[in-house]
Amino acid sequence: AKALGEGTPHALRTDTEPGQACLHDLELACRFARANRDTLATRALTVMADLLGVSPDAESTVDVHHNHVAPEVHFGRTLQVHRKGAVGLDAGARGLIPGSMGTASYVVEGRGEPRAFRSCSHGAGRVLTRTEARARIRPDALVHALRRVVFDPARAPSLVEEAPAAYRDLSEVLEDEADLVTPRVRLTPLAVLKG
Repeated sequence: AKALGEGTPHALRTDTEPGQACLHDLELACRFARANRDTLATRALTVMADLLGVSPDAESTVDVHHNHVAPEVHFGRTLQVHRKGAVGLDAGARGLIPGSMGTASYVVEGRGEPRAFRSCSHGAGRVLTRTEARARIRPDALVHALRRVVFDPARAPSLVEEAPAAYRDLSEVLEDEADLVTPRVRLTPLAVLKG
């Protein structure tokens, strides 16, 4: 846009060729991301079955994405809904709201709140930017915070930006979102694998 002397666009019309091309490419990216999540989940379930001697229930897998745009009907109109760090959950649909690598995450059930476009947050949200976390959180503090979680302490210096102290308290977030979701299952982290 700048090369054409038009400045930064504030919107992309979806009834134009560039708009349609953009939506097509975004859909392809979402399909690729879904296939990637499916592959990772299948591999993780296989490893868990091998290591723990259990057969995880693949049908209970929760799959949600939190960065996308898609046409949806709200208030009788078809709108392009862009979710960045948010998840669309219809009433009764299951979703996941992650905490941090050292705090609980929750499987939630959507309440389908129309005023929120049937959405909820995807995660606790940061209280420190990655840069602030690297400057303020010491690796030894992260090791202490993750003392009940299996992870490689030698990697602590590269993981401080994801420390629990860098995120909001998820229980407060869930209280704030009581109109949007109902927590159903609390998940406690057992191990961290971050490459």
